[in-house]
Amino acid sequence: MSRVDHYETLGVSREATQSEIREAYRQLAREQHPDRLVPGPSVRLDAMADINEAYRVLSDSGRRAVYDASRRVTGSAAPMSDRTSPSGSTFGATDRSDGGAPASSAYPMHPGHVGPARVPWRMLLFCGTLAVIGVVVLAQFNEPGEPPPPDGILRVGDCVAFEANGDAREVGCVGNADEPSPVDSVVEAFVPFGATCPGLTEPHRDRQGMGVACIPLAD
Repeated sequence: MSRVDHYETLGVSREATQSEIREAYRQLAREQHPDRLVPGPSVRLDAMADINEAYRVLSDSGRRAVYDASRRVTGSAAPMSDRTSPSGSTFGATDRSDGGAPASSAYPMHPGHVGPARVPWRMLLFCGTLAVIGVVVLAQFNEPGEPPPPDGILRVGDCVAFEANGDAREVGCVGNADEPSPVDSVVEAFVPFGATCPGLTEPHRDRQGMGVACIPLAD
């Protein structure tokens, strides 16, 4: 199958500089532009497409490196075109020299990209094991945090003390949720003014005036 060599298309050597490539393209563009050619049996009106493609590949250092690498691997020039249309179809996917036969590839593949990606399972397993061990060790030395200090805003579950006029104010609890202390007076419900406290609880006005704290009746 015939393939187009971009260097031969522009008439430059494999070691040509970017300046030489640019100058060769400009010269060929002036000579081969369809507007300047007279149609005839020996005139290729599509030659400018090959020239444009060769310049597009060789004028970009990244594309040129991939193109050169593909030539070293295959021992021949890269496919005529690796251009992709906006709709996803590939320009140059057929070889014009054999009447439209499909080309083997529209993109030269970098030799380092051949084959599936390899996953470093051993490294992932090692890092995961270290993370689990670290969590277990930290859990052994992590002391339970102390309860936050009273903020003066009564909520259900807060411990309270009573002012001389019967108003409730938040204080720190002597016990905790697992082992409540008999001396703690805990807010069982918090209701608006005018509402009735549920069950065996008695109402105490919140010292902040936010509502009524319902405290279980003392035994």
